Amino acid sequence: MASEGEGHTATFNPDQLRAEAAVRKAAKAGNAEAQFRLGVMYGNGDGVALDHDQARDWFERAASQGHENALITLAWMYANGTGVAVDEDRARELYLEAARRGSAKAQYVVATMYRFAQYGIGKDMQAAVEWYLKAADQGMPTAQFALGKMLMEGRGVVRDDAAALQWLSLAHVNGSKRA
Repeated sequence: MASEGEGHTATFNPDQLRAEAAVRKAAKAGNAEAQFRLGVMYGNGDGVALDHDQARDWFERAASQGHENALITLAWMYANGTGVAVDEDRARELYLEAARRGSAKAQYVVATMYRFAQYGIGKDMQAAVEWYLKAADQGMPTAQFALGKMLMEGRGVVRDDAAALQWLSLAHVNGSKRA
């Protein structure tokens, strides 16, 4: 998301204004995707004035309906203090909810929280492996790489060079620059 003071102006072209009006109408009608999109618009100052409070409000509305990207974006906001006070507990809860709903991105973040004992979660290498596997199974290259590395090093699992090579190769094929 854009930071305040990055030179965003309050002038928008007619197409932006029409898009904002259509998205706002759907968001006010309760459409979670539109609520998320409107939050993104406010968070980036895209077609509307930059306003982190409005962004958070629309993300909260979409997240309350289980919108995975809204959950992840809110978690990031709370983790980084963007438009809100830093709140690791709230960030953790939101990431976990999105991960349980099947978001590969959130599953990767949750795995990393367990791997490095972040956001108030104790270090648990087995839980990290389980969450990386969920994200890796969905084709996420960074999770495939992390899982392959843990298998190669025997962290949280019994060392398995053959499985490590499979996951690292898959990560490479799927675009990981590190694999």
